[in-house]
Amino acid sequence: MNNWIWIGKFVIVIAAALVLGETLGSLELFRSTTLGTPKVTAGSLVRFFGHGGALVLLFMLGQRLTQQIRALDGGMARLADPVLALITLIVTASAYVVLMKFSAPFLGDSVRALLDWTFVLGILAAAVWLVWALFHNSEAVMEAIGKSGKAKTG
Repeated sequence: MNNWIWIGKFVIVIAAALVLGETLGSLELFRSTTLGTPKVTAGSLVRFFGHGGALVLLFMLGQRLTQQIRALDGGMARLADPVLALITLIVTASAYVVLMKFSAPFLGDSVRALLDWTFVLGILAAAVWLVWALFHNSEAVMEAIGKSGKAKTG
């Protein structure tokens, strides 16, 4: 559990999902093939799956990172909650962008407004959770900042 090499594996797969989604989505075949409406192409679907998959993997990375941090001894284990809250905030805000890029042509005004407000509330909840986790675990956060500052100077 003390081995951190798995982070590199996640980063490689996340990068591969993003690069493949963009590369395949930009191919002429994918750009010219439509999905019922000219506004939605196979390329946009491939990008949606690539970006969405990368976000799922990022959330899984955050979950595993949180478990590994909790397994640490001492005050450093208290960094797990702020890390998970930060990852959740990033994933939630990014998920809105990914979802809107793909689904906007399908949504009516009322559904779009409902989806917008759902994400507004979700992003605000994640932000409040992050602030609360930072406040509640401020000693551990300050200790981690102090250790990183000493490592740079020493």
